[in-house]
Amino acid sequence: MSTTIAERPAGGVPETVAVPADPAGTAGPRGRSSWSGLLRLSLVAVPVKAYAANSNSAGIQFNQLHVNCGRRIQQQKRCPVHGPVEAAEIVRGYQYAPDQYVLVEPEELDKVRPAKDKALVLDQFIPVHQVDPVFFAGRSLYLLPDGLAARHPYGVIAEALQQEGKWALGQVVLSANRQLVLVRPLGRLLVMDVLHYPAAVRMAAALEAELRPGAATAEEIHWIRMLLDAGSSPLDWRQYRDVTTEELTALLEAKIAGQPLAAPPEEPMVALQLVDALKQSVAAARKNADPVKSKPRKPSSRKRATA
Repeated sequence: MSTTIAERPAGGVPETVAVPADPAGTAGPRGRSSWSGLLRLSLVAVPVKAYAANSNSAGIQFNQLHVNCGRRIQQQKRCPVHGPVEAAEIVRGYQYAPDQYVLVEPEELDKVRPAKDKALVLDQFIPVHQVDPVFFAGRSLYLLPDGLAARHPYGVIAEALQQEGKWALGQVVLSANRQLVLVRPLGRLLVMDVLHYPAAVRMAAALEAELRPGAATAEEIHWIRMLLDAGSSPLDWRQYRDVTTEELTALLEAKIAGQPLAAPPEEPMVALQLVDALKQSVAAARKNADPVKSKPRKPSSRKRATA
């Protein structure tokens, strides 16, 4: 088994107005669906398929090696009595007593699940952005209508959610686990985001109580607002790119060639008072936002033509 070093981040919390329209042209084919079933809204049932919204590309992968001989470490599943076993010979069991297990087959799990677990049931509708980002589990899927007959009711649901400014909460079984999900419109498309259940989320109230209110002065608020204004610009997804693979490639090529890799220069850290740091940050942000205007114009060296 290889150990992945460079992985793409889960991507943070999806926003309705901040989704890149494939600026680099790398969306690629739809691929295989991750789930298919019924999208249920009361008595309305729409066949849908779910496709992963995030790439599973892992970039450069490293292998685990034995330091003494350099050979790859093998990850084998072994029975303490019979030694290595094949994947087809492995079943799931629940331990109910010491060394006593009851075996459970996937087909048996399907039999005990209620019918609604085989569908994506929308239970509650809430205003957009009411779900705090800490609830997002980092997995998003695009829902698409499954078949021509499903397109019209699918479109009606997506348009209604868009016009009403609503998101929908529901539950669905993914990979044998019941998941809490959020369904939201993205233009004409529906997106399903997997959420953490509330019991798994550490609420911030206790931590927030440790912070004293009213710590900022009027001058500090003024300059921080100036910095926010100077750093505000239309969203351009093209400036955000994961360069981890490129950095690791440079490191590996240098090591293979036996050459030292130059370390990036360290940025000097100067201790400044908060207001002074904010003032200098505002000046730097304005300069970066409009480098042409920030540079002093040089006098032209071209001589005027004489008559």
